[in-house]
Amino acid sequence: MSVQDFKDKFLSRVHNDEYRDQLRLEIDLTVRLRLYWTSLDRPDDDELSYHRGTMTPRMGTGYISHVSKPVSDKPCPCGKCNGEITRKFWRFSVRTAAHVVYNTEEAKSTRVDLFYDDDSCRFDGRMVTVTPLRVVKIYHDEDLCYMECVTHDEALGERIKSLWTSLYSVIRKRVDLDLSSLDCLPPCDRDRCPTLIVSHPHGQPKKITLGQGRDHQLPLVVYNAATCPGSSGAPVFLFYRDTRNRLFVLLSPPVHSGSSSSTSTQHQDQLNIITRFLQNLRGRKSKQEQHNYGYWAWLLC
Repeated sequence: MSVQDFKDKFLSRVHNDEYRDQLRLEIDLTVRLRLYWTSLDRPDDDELSYHRGTMTPRMGTGYISHVSKPVSDKPCPCGKCNGEITRKFWRFSVRTAAHVVYNTEEAKSTRVDLFYDDDSCRFDGRMVTVTPLRVVKIYHDEDLCYMECVTHDEALGERIKSLWTSLYSVIRKRVDLDLSSLDCLPPCDRDRCPTLIVSHPHGQPKKITLGQGRDHQLPLVVYNAATCPGSSGAPVFLFYRDTRNRLFVLLSPPVHSGSSSSTSTQHQDQLNIITRFLQNLRGRKSKQEQHNYGYWAWLLC
């Protein structure tokens, strides 16, 4: 469903203000990635090796995982200033899948589109685009990549800093989050938990998909919420209950990596785990019957 449909039909029903704010913030921090270069450094067995050395456009999804305080006393390192002009700027990290952005060479040819919630965003100024500076961390085995971005757009910098600060404050409180009014989520029990993915399938405006999932062999998580090409790198929100029956979402959600329907054999062990898990799922399933997997990021940082 579209982000606006989710907000209008479901999010507006949530009576707990902090829970409603948390979901809204998580959605706003999800970004679209447009890539225009595939590195020659990708190995022969890489699933995108046939694109090496080409400018074939590719799509992905990312998530703003951290925003730093503004810096005013140092040269701005963005591409326009090139480290020669001292002006106020903000640094922020965008997390995605390593198979989407392989290295700094690809990051520099990537465009990060923030707040692309509907088609009109591209024309009315609500969507803002930045270019990453470099890859700062990458874990190829776990399919995780962190890119550093910079902006000296004060409106953008203040907005994303406010979003990040608000989200961190809400999650740190671990308030009692009542899901009774959010009836779109699948049930939660000992073996499975509701799962919500925010992504840009096929490079389209943000979409929300729902399903069920669980941790299996950390850092691996498995779930059946629907995804498409362009969803790779998306945040996967798993809703857990703690010993006091409070439902919460962790600050650093897993990253969507792939599906067992893929022809790649790179993660065959993980795919076997996913298949066994989803064969045991009962109750609500996605129409696509997808067998998807991702990785927890907080275990690696």
